[in-house]
Amino acid sequence: MNQRSPRIAVVGAGVIGLSVARSLALLGAQVSLFERSHLGSGTSSTTFAWINSNGKNPESYHALNCAGMAEHVTLQDGSPTEARWLDVCGTFEWAVSPVQQERLGARVQSLRSLGYPVQDVSRAALQQRIPELRIDPRSGDIWHFPTEALVSPSVLMARLWSEARSHGAVLREHIGVVDVAETPDGITLQLSTNERWEGDYCVLATGRWTPELISSLGVSLAMIDANRPDKRACGFLASTTAQFIQLRANIISPDMNVRPDGGGRLLLQAPDLDDRADPAYQAAVDGFIGQEMLTRLRRLFCNTDYARIERLAVGQRSRPADGLPAVGFVTKQQRAYVVATHSGMTLGPLLGRLVAEELIHQRRDGLLNDYSPDRLINRDSRDFSPISTIHYPAEQ
Repeated sequence: MNQRSPRIAVVGAGVIGLSVARSLALLGAQVSLFERSHLGSGTSSTTFAWINSNGKNPESYHALNCAGMAEHVTLQDGSPTEARWLDVCGTFEWAVSPVQQERLGARVQSLRSLGYPVQDVSRAALQQRIPELRIDPRSGDIWHFPTEALVSPSVLMARLWSEARSHGAVLREHIGVVDVAETPDGITLQLSTNERWEGDYCVLATGRWTPELISSLGVSLAMIDANRPDKRACGFLASTTAQFIQLRANIISPDMNVRPDGGGRLLLQAPDLDDRADPAYQAAVDGFIGQEMLTRLRRLFCNTDYARIERLAVGQRSRPADGLPAVGFVTKQQRAYVVATHSGMTLGPLLGRLVAEELIHQRRDGLLNDYSPDRLINRDSRDFSPISTIHYPAEQ
């Protein structure tokens, strides 16, 4: 590479784009970050933010997510500020029906064979930790995954952007990229302001908008359409009012997933309801979905009789058609680079570092060997077997 610092554009200022921008800036690149709305306004702001590698197959994807978990810990431990976005609080999970118990038990054995930390916990021990918790007497074994973590996305993104900015990265908000053109010597972006940006590389961290943007390069990328009412592509996420519950950990119960969301608030998921999710329709907090979530919450915790849903959103997932990450160059010119993945919150900081090392040092890490976009280029999502959907919280 030339002695001069490469000029690299990163499109998309969510957790993936910010992670890439930070790592590139740390390696000396001249980084311009373009965001058509504002920092963190896309998928990264509507997420359960559970850092894990729990049931993520195949084995190479499990290894990638485990490395992502470790990267978060390293990043948090090395933070120069007092803010904490990462809480390695663990996850507790159990099931009621015999079918769910069998599936959960098989997953536990598989994870143990891979060296993933799993502990069995007694009902009494869990209720001592979380006194307000109500555990169905029909429940089977309770499992604890102690290395899993929860993230505060806005604090994480603040940390990533702070370091990127301090190393010279420039953020341009409310500016879209309307066209991308490559040459053997560089890449040009046509911006919504009628400006042109020219440089050496462009990283597209644009999530569910990726297919739309790379079409200007004359290629397509097979991804699930996140604008359709499809539980593989979208799901409900509810935030409650502050509750009188002593909860720090992540809970995957038979009826719903619950995590703390700051200030006593709780974040709720019920994946079996996601077949009703439609990104084009804003569900009412006092409608069926909101009321059903509150009913389930009251079954799971005492002190929740007066709980209310403050916000009910439909999160849209950035999901390649086979459910696995797409990370790499998308044309033979090797100027436009894409990062599209469903597990963006777990993988963000790790992918940021690996992508930066590939672009600056021309060294592709072995963790990415299975995740070139080539398998998805110029193919349709219908060319792939349907992604396994999450029908029950205990399968998440």
